[in-house]
Amino acid sequence: MIGKVKIGKSFGGICRYVFQEDKQAQVLDAEGVRTDSAAHMAQDFQYQQAQRPGLGNAVLHVALALPAEDAAGRSPEQLSELLREAGRAYVQEMKLENTQWALVQHFDKKHSHAHLVVNRVDNDGQTIADNFIGQESRRVCQRLEQQLGLTVAEQRGREQAHEVGPTHRQAVAATPKAERAADWQRARHEVATALSQTAPYSASFAQLQTRLAPYGIEVKTSVHQKKAGPAVFGVVFEKDGYQMKGSEVGKAFSAGNLQKMFDQHQAQLPEVAQVVGQAVQRYSAEALRQLFAQQAQEAARNAQETARQATQAPTKQQIPDREQSGGLSM
Repeated sequence: MIGKVKIGKSFGGICRYVFQEDKQAQVLDAEGVRTDSAAHMAQDFQYQQAQRPGLGNAVLHVALALPAEDAAGRSPEQLSELLREAGRAYVQEMKLENTQWALVQHFDKKHSHAHLVVNRVDNDGQTIADNFIGQESRRVCQRLEQQLGLTVAEQRGREQAHEVGPTHRQAVAATPKAERAADWQRARHEVATALSQTAPYSASFAQLQTRLAPYGIEVKTSVHQKKAGPAVFGVVFEKDGYQMKGSEVGKAFSAGNLQKMFDQHQAQLPEVAQVVGQAVQRYSAEALRQLFAQQAQEAARNAQETARQATQAPTKQQIPDREQSGGLSM
């Protein structure tokens, strides 16, 4: 089981997301909030959040996903029950029982998954710490895999990598330590390849995470609070259970160099938009000009044909033959 953790600010936004109609949302379980609508759920979360007005990031959002192997042989109802059981067990293992939470299943993707929304302001008005919460979530998911008899997600990720074909380093690894090192190196190379295809076209760490999600890569940032606002000073990438600093992936992918890349992309956006707009405008004008010219030529040809037919002299067959008419004449 995979549990991806994100910290956010808006209960209204996350509640609207989990209740989207196109996701075929189904509330599996909840504690301390209404589940009849996104608006009511958000109101209940916000009411308790008001006890800590200085806490901006009060939203704890966990995406819980099951590997395809766990869905095999189970009906949709059984999968929903398994997700509900896993979600409640996750809340207990993460020690989140003393706060509001809601577990909502989505059906918009092939793999079975649900979204757990938790209030970081607990029922006593205290703040739930988020230090190293991503690492703790990973450990909890590993324990739940054993307790619930689920597929070991990280091990399955390594198996899929080997199914594609082992690297030379993986093939010659003779000890468990060497195997882990080889697997880490493979994950690092895959992260580097994905970053080279996404980072130059991203404008922020949040956008980079969106672009890296299809590659199975998670972005974790360390942030300093400064007068000008939060500033990222460190970045860690995770794939198939292996973590690596941005500088370990490549010098170009350290937090500072990535931010420079983002700034450069943002600076180029107006110029690119202008060039694209001009190209679209030129194309549209040229396309219309050609269309009008073709229509005018077609109209001219039709007019010429009509005039020719109107002025054409009668043919010989159209003149009455005097002999055929019986020789009558004036």
